[in-house]
Amino acid sequence: MSSLSVGDMAQSFNLTRSGAAMKASLQRLSNELVSGLTDDAAAHLSGDFGPLAGIQASLARLEGYKSVTTEAGLYAETMQTALGRIVEMSGDLSRVLLSGASPGAPAQIAALGAEAAQKFESAIGALNTRVGDRNLFSGQAATTTPLPSGAELLDTLQTVVAGATSAADVQTALDDWFSASAGYAATYKGDDGLVALPLAPGDVARLDITALDPAIRDTLKGLAMAALLDRGVLTDSPQGRSDLVRRSGEALLSAQTGMSATTARLGSAQAHIDQAAQQNSAESSALSIAASDLLAIDGYEVASQLQQTQVQLEILYTLTSRLSRLNLVNFL
Repeated sequence: MSSLSVGDMAQSFNLTRSGAAMKASLQRLSNELVSGLTDDAAAHLSGDFGPLAGIQASLARLEGYKSVTTEAGLYAETMQTALGRIVEMSGDLSRVLLSGASPGAPAQIAALGAEAAQKFESAIGALNTRVGDRNLFSGQAATTTPLPSGAELLDTLQTVVAGATSAADVQTALDDWFSASAGYAATYKGDDGLVALPLAPGDVARLDITALDPAIRDTLKGLAMAALLDRGVLTDSPQGRSDLVRRSGEALLSAQTGMSATTARLGSAQAHIDQAAQQNSAESSALSIAASDLLAIDGYEVASQLQQTQVQLEILYTLTSRLSRLNLVNFL
């Protein structure tokens, strides 16, 4: 009967290979026990990656929507802040203007004009607000500042009303300029409102408010009417300047309704964006849990395998140690 023997070198190689395999198995089982997830997805799923791939694709898509909702939320919040400043400034000024200023109080009228000029320039600054490299009230022309500075616009308007001899003439000239295509609309350097922003499959938000919004235009017109007092409009007519104070206050008060509707529309878009972000987050959490469930291991089973592997490795170390002490003298 023939026998098969294994040489010392081959035996040493087999022991080394077995030890390496056990160490790798020990490391894998330790990782799985700590993480609760398998280290070998292919074996765990029996090669069927379809469900996991579908979940991962959905998670990647939701991550893309997360970027959009985060940016859209920031834009909407900043736009709302800017419009809120304009509403607050114009509302405060309208109350002061409507309280009236008599023709015999030129210093008071001059002070109102200076205050209106400051608020007009602040309102233009709010409409030229940027977030990063995006101008929020320029619509699709996001890299273009929508309006010139407030001072430049007042220079233009001073020329527009140069021939006016009464408050009615000033108001008519401003009405014509702000409504004409060659007037305010030509000064605006932006574009149409932003296209709809995708928040989720089949769900979009519209942040399409620009500096051309009718309510914004009416508010600027009311502010400009009083701000031109600071540019010396109707200097020779105290009664005309007093009348212009009243007319600008009425114009600002009338514009408040439109501004309220504009800010409410923007607020609805904000709420829609926040809701979509929360829904996406909830869906992402649910999908992450589902993916973890697919890759989850049986902790008890893995712990048993880990203990068994440790015992086998200890036996291997003991066997290797004893074999290494063998020599011819001990054998004889």
